[in-house]
Amino acid sequence: MTTSIRTERDGHVGRVTFNRPEVRNALDLDARVQLAEAFAEFDADDTVRVVVLTGVGTAFCAGTDLSGAQDPDHELVLHPRRLVAPLDDFSKPVIAAVNGAAAGGGFEFALAADLRVASPHAKFLLPELRIGSLPGSGGTQRIFHALPSAVAWKTLLTGQPLTAEQALGYGLVSDVFPEASFADDVSALAARVAEAAPLSLKAAKCAGRAALDTAGYELERELWEQLSHTGDRAEGRAAFREKRDPRFTGK
Repeated sequence: MTTSIRTERDGHVGRVTFNRPEVRNALDLDARVQLAEAFAEFDADDTVRVVVLTGVGTAFCAGTDLSGAQDPDHELVLHPRRLVAPLDDFSKPVIAAVNGAAAGGGFEFALAADLRVASPHAKFLLPELRIGSLPGSGGTQRIFHALPSAVAWKTLLTGQPLTAEQALGYGLVSDVFPEASFADDVSALAARVAEAAPLSLKAAKCAGRAALDTAGYELERELWEQLSHTGDRAEGRAAFREKRDPRFTGK
């Protein structure tokens, strides 16, 4: 059976790869469990100093898989957590190597990483408002730290994508690596980070995260949960699955 999340180690560098290319690496419930297990394993491994997060194929990650019904008895339905919780809980630096579209929760994964790089074909978008929902895994908060305010608002409110070139210009990513050398350039960057002292890397991450005001994260989650029970959100998801325009009523 093919695993939804692939893991590898190369010296002090761990790699976590979204491996559902048939759905643009969208995560179902079991994939989320595998993702949490992968990051927990790397966090407990003292030989791993940095982790690269990337995707198989032409997409980085399309966020939550909306194509099928959820198992009502699944642990993540009974005890919901933010999609990016495995990254929030991780004590070591994470590099998001955005190889293609980072949409919705996929963009939130990139925002939750400590360092972002992109391929020329990468794009970044938050389409949740177009399907009656709201980014609920830090997207409404982190985007205002990662982008200028006017650009963040436009990205959030319109759902329009940012290209890799725009992302570089706005400082959302540190580098856009050529397609032909993308994997090698990412590996070289990760190896460079891994040369630092392991305790210093953890301390730097802790200090850097403390610089971000996280008071709005709980409000974001409360608003997301309120929207999750609305008719518009149900209609938005149904329209997505049926490939039609949603008919919102404001209820």
